[in-house]
This record gives sequence, structure tokens and C-alpha cells, in this order.
Amino acid sequence: MSADGVPSHYTSYLLRVWRVCEQDRMTCRALLENIATGERMGFSDLDGLKMFLETGGLENPEASQNAQDFAAKFQEPDIGD
Repeated sequence: MSADGVPSHYTSYLLRVWRVCEQDRMTCRALLENIATGERMGFSDLDGLKMFLETGGLENPEASQNAQDFAAKFQEPDIGD
């Protein structure tokens, strides 16, 4: 348990999800942002996001690296200001 009373295994994310059309098929994209660190991870589909979260996310170096590699090439949708 941390000093502020939050369990040390607790991680808070901001999740953004949007739909895109690829090859005449609708799919979803997702972007997770770690609230504490600002680290961002992008996913090309919801299955990738689900796998990342189920496998421990940042605690799993391979899953984290795959998400970071995708995020490096990732474009968020322009939602305006």
C-alpha cells in the first residue's frame, strides 16, 4: 500500500476508443495513457487492448514494448479543440 492509501498494484489509465474504416470494414482503435507517468500505448484493435490489460500491461515487458512500438506509429483522430 502506498502512502496515499492506494494499493501499489493500482494503475489508472485514460482510455480513448474510436472507429475507423479499413478495407471497407469498420474496426476500433484504442489509446491508453497512464495517468501517473503520461506513457501512451496505442492498439490497432480491441483484442490487442484486451490482451495488454489481461497480461498485466506494464508489468509484462513484451506486451508493453509491442504497444509502445505501435504507439510510436500511431495517429489519434483529430477531434478539434
